[in-house]
Amino acid sequence: MPLYVLATPIGTLGDLSVRARELLGSADLIAAEDTRVTRKLLSALKIPAPRLVSYRGHEEAQRAAGLMNELASGAKVVLVSDAGTPAISDPGVHLVRLCHAQGVPVLSAPGPSAMATALSVSGIQAIPATFLGFSPRKPGPLRRWLRDAQALPGAFVYFEAPSRTVESVAAIAELMPDREVCLCRELSKLHEEIRLAAAPALAAALRAREAPLLGEVALVVGPGAPPKAEALSVGEDSSLSEIAAALAQRWGVSRNDAYAALLKLERQLNADQ
Repeated sequence: MPLYVLATPIGTLGDLSVRARELLGSADLIAAEDTRVTRKLLSALKIPAPRLVSYRGHEEAQRAAGLMNELASGAKVVLVSDAGTPAISDPGVHLVRLCHAQGVPVLSAPGPSAMATALSVSGIQAIPATFLGFSPRKPGPLRRWLRDAQALPGAFVYFEAPSRTVESVAAIAELMPDREVCLCRELSKLHEEIRLAAAPALAAALRAREAPLLGEVALVVGPGAPPKAEALSVGEDSSLSEIAAALAQRWGVSRNDAYAALLKLERQLNADQ
C-alpha cells in the first residue's frame, strides 16, 4: 500500500478537501504529529477514529520502522501533521524518504499550507521566493540569519512565534529598511490579520500595539537590495566604537550590544591585571 501524505486545515475546517475526508475515513492507521489534535479534528468532522500513532519530530526514526511494517502488511497509512502539510516545518521527511528508498509509493492529498497561503495574500511577488521555516530564537542568531536571508534573490517567508514577532520585525526594519513586510497572523481563522507595510512602518505599528500578538504568525519579506559588503578590518588606532561596529556586522548584533560586550571584556581584562 502507498503512504498518503495528507494536508489538514490550518484554521477553517471547511478547507479540508472531499478526498482528504475520504482518506481519513478509510485509513487503517493515521500517523499524527499529535494524536490528541488529530483526534479532535476527526471528532469535529464526525469521522470515526482509526488507530492513531504518534509521529513527532524526535520520534521519527523510531516510529518510521513500525510504520513501514504496517505499509508492508497492506495497511492504509495516512500521515498528517497538526495543521497544514506534513514535512513542511513539521515531521514527515524521514518516513517519506524511507518509503522512496524501499520502493513504497508516496501519494499526496494536497491542501492547506501556511507558507503558500501567506505568499498568496501578501501582495508581494512570490517568484522567486524562499521558505526558511522557523526563525532562530535568540536575538544574535536571528540577526545573522536575517542578514543571510537578505542576500537571497526575491522574497522570503518564515514562521515566527507571536512573542518574538515585534523583535523580529524590528530587526528586519534595521537591517532591511527598504523592504516590505507582510504580517500574516491566524491565517484562515476567526481573528485572521494580514498587514502589508514597509518594514519600519510595520515595526512601529507593532511596537505601538496595546494588545499582545497571539496565534500563529508567518512573515513575508519582500525583495530588496542585497547587503552591502563592508570592510571589517580594524587597526591598532581604532576606537572601541569602531571595533564594536566591525564586530556588530560580523556577529549579527546591534552596535550597542557589541560595544557593551567589549566594555565588559575590557573590565574583565583590567581586573585580571
